[in-house]
Amino acid sequence: MEYIYELHCHTSEVSGCGRIEAAEIVGILKNKGYSGVVITDHLTPNGFSDEPLDDWRKFVDRFLDGYKKAKTASSEDFQVFLGAEIRFPQHDNDYLLYGIDEDFLYNNPYINRMSLKEFSAVARRNNILIVQAHPFRNNMTVVNPDLIDGYEIYNGNKRHQSRNKLAETMATMYGKIKTSGSDLHQYEDVARGGIVSSVEIKTEAELCELLQSSNYTHRKTL
Repeated sequence: MEYIYELHCHTSEVSGCGRIEAAEIVGILKNKGYSGVVITDHLTPNGFSDEPLDDWRKFVDRFLDGYKKAKTASSEDFQVFLGAEIRFPQHDNDYLLYGIDEDFLYNNPYINRMSLKEFSAVARRNNILIVQAHPFRNNMTVVNPDLIDGYEIYNGNKRHQSRNKLAETMATMYGKIKTSGSDLHQYEDVARGGIVSSVEIKTEAELCELLQSSNYTHRKTL
């Protein structure tokens, strides 16, 4: 049996660029044959335009809104995992985080104001994977590969030129994790990426184990 997981997805509840509510995303992906989704809403240095960062716990509550609504809409045969697409102040790069949980977010304030180097050390201590999203899109910066675990080698968003082949070459060159995701923001993005596994996963830790094993294939919609 095959299990398909979406690794890059934004909800309208949290990501300002998202156009689909979390519960609807779950239903759409399930109907498309997916087995689960990682909610990777944006976590930027400035937080949310309507939510100041002076109260970190309140900020995290707000950040978790889309994930929690998706989780409520999940079922035994469709899993919802917590992730993030984080950006640090030094540049416009985006990084997908896998293996985070609510406790990690509450207990590590202002991670989005760290440098990549600082956060990389935190991630290693907490078994969190850092995957650079669409690393060859315009305005992206090449970083020290020792600071990250992988590259998004296929980004299915049609509104951007992600130069996916260059990303795959980079990941192969450095022996890094290779991921695929739809970069789902609106309806035209649905089911344009993800990974396909023969193993069903139920937790964020199992997702990280799968990504580190490379025992999966990449879903690509050309």
